[in-house]
Amino acid sequence: MSQLVLMGSGETAPSLVPLHRRLLAGLSTPRACWFDTPYGFQENAEILSQKTVEFFQTNFSLPLSVVRFPNDEIPEVEKQKAYSAAEGSSYLFSGPGSPSYVLSQWKNTVFPSLFLNKLTPSESNVVLFASATACTVGRHCLPVYEIYKVGQKPHWLDGLDLLGSLGFNAVVLPHFNNTVGGNHDTRFCYLGENRLRRLEAQLDPQTWIWGVDEHTALVLDLKRSEFEVFGKGGLTLRRQGQSIAWPSGTRGSLSDLRSPGSLETSASEPVALTSPVELATQGLITDLARKHETAFEEALRARSGQGAAAELAALEQLLDEWSGDTDQHHRQLVRARFRGLLERLGASAEAGLQDPVEQLAPWVESLIAIRAEVRGQGQFALADRVRDELSRLGVEVRDNASGPSSWSLKRTNSCAC
Repeated sequence: MSQLVLMGSGETAPSLVPLHRRLLAGLSTPRACWFDTPYGFQENAEILSQKTVEFFQTNFSLPLSVVRFPNDEIPEVEKQKAYSAAEGSSYLFSGPGSPSYVLSQWKNTVFPSLFLNKLTPSESNVVLFASATACTVGRHCLPVYEIYKVGQKPHWLDGLDLLGSLGFNAVVLPHFNNTVGGNHDTRFCYLGENRLRRLEAQLDPQTWIWGVDEHTALVLDLKRSEFEVFGKGGLTLRRQGQSIAWPSGTRGSLSDLRSPGSLETSASEPVALTSPVELATQGLITDLARKHETAFEEALRARSGQGAAAELAALEQLLDEWSGDTDQHHRQLVRARFRGLLERLGASAEAGLQDPVEQLAPWVESLIAIRAEVRGQGQFALADRVRDELSRLGVEVRDNASGPSSWSLKRTNSCAC
């Protein structure tokens, strides 16, 4: 059975490894390929390709061939090699880069028709478009870098419209719940609400926006005529300022995607049309890191250097596991927190993590016992001298009429917690 998969981000992150594994297991003979076109203009294109090859080998023990088509000016013989590599694959995988660039390089090639041939219900293939490449499959394509980075007015480009050939009148926006801007709105694939409204006004009133959240995938099973939302976030279908939000785990018929407004609302169905609501996220890696940060704080409060160090080691392992994720912004946030916690542990070690009360107790309590003994012998001047000397050293002694004296430190040499 052929499946079209659209990922919002996280295509090489641990979060979506289970979906890759499931999709590959559904193929009788998985032959996977990866397209370098979306980032073919970058100087580090070879490095990015190699990282994806390593991701496949590490997680699935499968070879991943690279379809080398960095631009449409390569020699014709190289183009034919790329077409043959794609044609011979059953798992066609493409990801981050520039939507407008990949669109311009693929539009006048055989790739659009090749993808559609792979997606016929009688075939058994997976065509997976993530991040930037997902932008190209609809009726229109978002030139996100030109708008967000260069400052061009919000506009659409004509897309590959693979979705139109499959009966869907839609455009695709990955990174739909992005919050990388921090102090400014970068939801809706870095557009923010204001620019999205301007772009929405340029669409045919019947065209839907499919918003795929980060670390989330929309799986279209073309043979069974079913869809599924998989991952951390959800899928939002938006048209003319109103939206339908479908959380992860939602399943339905492909006809529901073609006419979502006709759905009835219930607890298990997509919610009714409403005004858009902000779906904030801090990135999946930051969510995973938070438990280690909390445990680190608890370890310091408990004065456990070993416990704090163990949580730092776990954070370092998390950063390593997510090194292949294209969401480098949130990974860098976690790395900055890791360094901050490492500095905290160093400062705590400098001050001394062990409770000074526990360290001093044997000596202080011995002196208090001696003081009680000389007081019992009537040597009050000597007893007062012992108390004054302890006070000078920061130990406050309190005499109790009904029992032994108690003590506490007047100032605590605490750790830098």
